[in-house]
Amino acid sequence: MVPTVSILILNYNSMTHLQTNLDSVFALDYPADRMEIILVDNDSTDGSVAWVAEQYPPVKIVQNKQNLGFAAGNNAGAAAATGEWLAILNPDTRVRPDWLQELVRPTQQDPAVTSVASKMLNWDGTAVDFGDAAINFMSWGNQPGIGEPDLGQFQRPKPLLFACGGAMLIRRSVFLEVEGFDPDFFAYFEDVDLGWRLWLLGYRIVYAPQAVVYHRHHGSWDSVNDVKRWVLAERNTLYTVCKNYNDDNLSRILPAALLLVLQRAFLDVHADPAYFGLPQLPQLSTWRYYLYQTGQLIRSGHLGELGRRFVAELGRRLIRRDDPPPVRLPETWHEPEADGRFQMPAIALSRLLAGHDVDAHWDTMMAKRARLQANRRRPDQEIFPLFQGPLVSNFNDAHFIYAMGQIIEKFDLVSLFKYQRSLPITDPTIHQLSEGVSRQLLQLMDWAFRQSGVSEAAFRLGEAEPQAQYSVPDQTAALLAHANHWLWTLPNGELETILRYLQRQIEGFCNTYQVRHD
Repeated sequence: MVPTVSILILNYNSMTHLQTNLDSVFALDYPADRMEIILVDNDSTDGSVAWVAEQYPPVKIVQNKQNLGFAAGNNAGAAAATGEWLAILNPDTRVRPDWLQELVRPTQQDPAVTSVASKMLNWDGTAVDFGDAAINFMSWGNQPGIGEPDLGQFQRPKPLLFACGGAMLIRRSVFLEVEGFDPDFFAYFEDVDLGWRLWLLGYRIVYAPQAVVYHRHHGSWDSVNDVKRWVLAERNTLYTVCKNYNDDNLSRILPAALLLVLQRAFLDVHADPAYFGLPQLPQLSTWRYYLYQTGQLIRSGHLGELGRRFVAELGRRLIRRDDPPPVRLPETWHEPEADGRFQMPAIALSRLLAGHDVDAHWDTMMAKRARLQANRRRPDQEIFPLFQGPLVSNFNDAHFIYAMGQIIEKFDLVSLFKYQRSLPITDPTIHQLSEGVSRQLLQLMDWAFRQSGVSEAAFRLGEAEPQAQYSVPDQTAALLAHANHWLWTLPNGELETILRYLQRQIEGFCNTYQVRHD
């Protein structure tokens, strides 16, 4: 007999999607008495709850009193569910009639399987939306092959680090045991965090290529400003790093990841280092960039991504000079205006605000980390092969990838990920040093955002909208310019040498700009 399954459909003003979604769910060839359909509503205002109650009486409705986001919203549905398994399904999807049968099948073939990922296609079924899962060392998740024509290249069942939260299956008892999606994520990369956590705790996730879903990509988030999404994405990747690496690897990777967040913000602004008494960026070595980029993509099997980046770069080089470039790569340094203020894109401020959020939630994240690590059942080295692209950038920017190569080299991440060499830290003071440096970087990000004088309300989900750019004092740009300098002047040597160098640089910056430590 097939197991009982509760299908959770999270709704937030998704009226335009629900009829197609629910019609496909009610057409499933799964036994009706073994299936529970739950609409979890995040305080919608579009009349969708009343409409579903009238049009689809068998649907159980769980109404949240506010918009809890994807993570906590689905957690509320899981708490109300009665099935042995949870099938989590986005409202902007439709499913094949055999979707649930195929999603359950791996759990019947192998009792060790705890979670199953669907194959997701675009709405007309011509291109891949999800057929594989990968992350890099900064925990930025990606879906290899996304946007590629569906030519059967993702038809092999395999273990995955995470199942896409838009259409996945998980044993309900395990979901509740591991505390579900982390509610502090709200949305974005909560499925990466959950998947990594499951493997760490000894569970297993597999991909079921015959369980097919059609997805309107980002259909439920189209109305949300990109800058607001970037706050969530930058913050949540750092949350994931903080919680899931073991102590030795966290001490190596968290400061590296923070330097790269600041590098992304620096490249958004491209403030003239000379204005702050600093040398300029090193000249970009084109051949080195392409060799490194190509090598990393080939090693991780991202051939489709390699092709897309080649076409994009070819287009950038051949495009007529009087046309705008398809991807903005900084070519000139930006200096302050006559009043000494910089024009800063909102996206740069969103990255700084993410640092503020991580610092503000540090104690909460560390408490979660402590509980998780105390129950660890797998070492990091067994999980790392599932990353698939640990040294691959999610950002197709030549300058950033060059900077990422600097970080990979200085922090010896090739040894850690490519060669699977454990790099143990035997001196506990280095853990403390790394945490101290990381907290200082986070606090400086918070300081720089506050120095900008910009209200964070426009960067939060809600009615306020951010401007395209803001006029900010030079102190905010100063941190980005100095952090860029720190990245490019990292010394060779052991981790302690690097951390002590960063510690001295941070202290010097704080003295110069009179930054008070909390």
